[in-house]
Amino acid sequence: MIAARFRNGIHGGRIPLRNRLPSTSSPTPARRSLNAITRRDAQITSSPSSAFIPSKHLRRRDDNAAAAAIASRPPPPSYIPPAPPAALPASSSPSPSDEASLRAHFDVPYTPSPSGTSSGLFLYPPLTSPTALPRLTDRTLIHASAIVQRIIDAPLDPTGKELRLVVKNLDRLSDVLCGVIDMCELVRNVHPEEEWVAQSDLAYERLCSFMNELNTDRGLYEALTATISHPHAQPLSEAEMQVALTFLRDFEKSGIHLPGPLRARFVELSDSLIAVGRTFLSYASAGPPQTPRIEIPDADRLLAGMGSRFIESLPRGALTKRSSRYVVPGSWEAQMITRFAREGEARQLVYMGNMRADPERVAVLDRMMSERAELAGVLGKSNWAEVALVDKMAKTPENVMGFLQSLANHHHPAAAADIAALQRLKATSLTGNPISPDISTASLPPLYAWDRDFYAEKLALSLNASSLPPISPFFSTGTVLLGLSRLFTRLYGISFRPSPVSAGEVWHPSVRRLDVVDESEGLIGVIYCDLFSREGKPPTAAHYTVRCSRRVDDDDLRGDRLPEGWDAAYGPGLEEEGVRQRGRDGRYQLPIVVLTTDFGTAEPGRPALLSWTDVETLFHEMGHAIHSMIGRTEYHNVSGTRCATDFVELPSILMEHFVSSPSVLGLFATHYSTDEPLPTPLINAHLSLQSSLAALETHFQIMMAMLDQLYHSIRPSDLASFDSSKVFDDLQQEMGVLPPPRGLGWQTQFGHLYGYGATYYSYLFDRAIAGKVWSTLFNHTQHTQSPLAGQSEDWREKMRDSGEVLKGRLLKWGGGRDPWEMVGDVIGGKEGEAVSRGDEKAMKIVGSWMIK
Repeated sequence: MIAARFRNGIHGGRIPLRNRLPSTSSPTPARRSLNAITRRDAQITSSPSSAFIPSKHLRRRDDNAAAAAIASRPPPPSYIPPAPPAALPASSSPSPSDEASLRAHFDVPYTPSPSGTSSGLFLYPPLTSPTALPRLTDRTLIHASAIVQRIIDAPLDPTGKELRLVVKNLDRLSDVLCGVIDMCELVRNVHPEEEWVAQSDLAYERLCSFMNELNTDRGLYEALTATISHPHAQPLSEAEMQVALTFLRDFEKSGIHLPGPLRARFVELSDSLIAVGRTFLSYASAGPPQTPRIEIPDADRLLAGMGSRFIESLPRGALTKRSSRYVVPGSWEAQMITRFAREGEARQLVYMGNMRADPERVAVLDRMMSERAELAGVLGKSNWAEVALVDKMAKTPENVMGFLQSLANHHHPAAAADIAALQRLKATSLTGNPISPDISTASLPPLYAWDRDFYAEKLALSLNASSLPPISPFFSTGTVLLGLSRLFTRLYGISFRPSPVSAGEVWHPSVRRLDVVDESEGLIGVIYCDLFSREGKPPTAAHYTVRCSRRVDDDDLRGDRLPEGWDAAYGPGLEEEGVRQRGRDGRYQLPIVVLTTDFGTAEPGRPALLSWTDVETLFHEMGHAIHSMIGRTEYHNVSGTRCATDFVELPSILMEHFVSSPSVLGLFATHYSTDEPLPTPLINAHLSLQSSLAALETHFQIMMAMLDQLYHSIRPSDLASFDSSKVFDDLQQEMGVLPPPRGLGWQTQFGHLYGYGATYYSYLFDRAIAGKVWSTLFNHTQHTQSPLAGQSEDWREKMRDSGEVLKGRLLKWGGGRDPWEMVGDVIGGKEGEAVSRGDEKAMKIVGSWMIK
């Protein structure tokens, strides 16, 4: 029972409607089987390939003009953040000097790592060296085994005391294991030293193998069912029951009810899927196959207009023509050709090369889908979607397909209109004559898939994109972090304080630490920000939970029956004594999260400046982080972002609404060198441009969610005829708004199919809910176009009142309440009451929010 919902890193956080290139450095999910004592945060891999989502034309402007305008200024002195006070007073609020320090914390170049004896990663004493990980793993296995045996023996206790502690001990077991696994998952994905990565991989695999053995342990299952049915003198609390039912559902999803031979087959298939899934993800993260290279036969002609230096930088091709050139699939050069090459033949060659079907990769995907279908059959389900959705808000594949179909019916005409606009641009480009909107597109040259990005660029130019001044100078990394701190202060009374790091506390000197401070409770958690580029670092954005909140003062360690000094040979573990906080009983371990992005680097005289997409990404990822900070429940298994996959994106997508509000931007968007505020007309023009082709982007997202559902709706009886490429081609033929090239293999780049199998709809689903929550609670910001509004007392009062509602009715519960009930409480009224039931009608209501 110990494993599965492992999704530690929430990747690529931001709803992927604005494309990045094939994403793909998403780490292998920690999901080792179906169920989960270690119910870990939803892992959301980074945005899918541009093969299916149109490039967001605003992303192309990297503000070179701004970079050029940043003249050589005198380098500032190296910045060392001030030491924090010994104890943060509960009522402390950020002062101007605090805010200046916070901004400098990210905008001034980092100094070398502090020297001296290592205090351990995250200040964990055992983590001073990668060689300590085997001992820590051994210790963790011994302690976890003792807790397992204690739980199994609980029904034998005649007093009933041990049975009453089963839920607590299951949650503690989850925390003991996840404390190491979550840390290892982060380290193996971001640490620059090979030895740390190698040892983390080994520890991760050993502990996950141990958990797989527990997945079908009937002793654990029977102890849990006995606990739920027992008439305890002190009944299980609502939170305990939610934790217990989560464990129970996960046990059942792991085939605990099956007879021995079928359980053995379940374990065999689960283990195989781990290996196949890692292979699939490694392929997806690598982007398109880099061989064979794409050959442009007459590059001087086909790439005319892209510049002789660009053409000459390409390797010479094998063809006899002198100007034959090679392009590597998925490379920067390939991107530039699809966006800027005037000749359609060149774009077609590159597009087809990028999307080429690799038989080995297709076979891996087909095997993964087939084994999931067989596993569903072993569990007595019709398909994998039924297995995956049983504990999600949507509940059934039929509900998901109904939701997606209603969106598709609504968005298809608007997406077709976007295509028609691009088609007219193509006709104008080819003929030199403007094409009237009244002329039917049936009489115009067709728009092909390889035309989309090129004419999207032209559309941006037609909307005066080239004449807009850049906005990145108004968004230095430090400025945006300062803005987030100010926003959270106004919403929740929570702020960020820069904190120095000790020797060995972080994995690279560019990593910054933020202490998260509540105005009433004091320190409530820590965020490590690994935001800047470095060689070998994955380019994707992610939120990792390293440690969840949990109440620790009522842990009954003596009851684990371990002998005195049992761990002397292994050293200390990762357990915490916890801290006391005002207004809460007991002591709690504080959450630790890590945010990773790829935002360039801060240099002397020039901070790392963020594009609009980067700003949205940072707001999105911080939505996950603040959920972890506020959702500090008594139980690890429902803390913060450990909740249903189709609920976990709600807080982060909601943050994207805040960043587009002029009154919120007025809190922080100032020029990094002059402190000039961001002009309202400028941001409005950028936002208008950002929304062009929005219907087309949403349509592609709907198609991707449908493809995910179709793949995971395969029945075991259909396996002999399953062909992932044909399913993809047929879907494009049925729903597409562009003539679909057939026989390609883009689906092998859709990394979400592993960690998000049958739940990719969650992006759209939570987008619908976030829009409704925004209009319900923060409607006053929608009608406030002045950046100065954020300085008014009335605005502050409304923001705080709305923030407290969101915090109290939704964020603070983590996964400890039914998400439908939480959403219903926030919406309120009869509509909220109907939504809180979580039935088919509730699904339709959410779908109507998206359409509105």
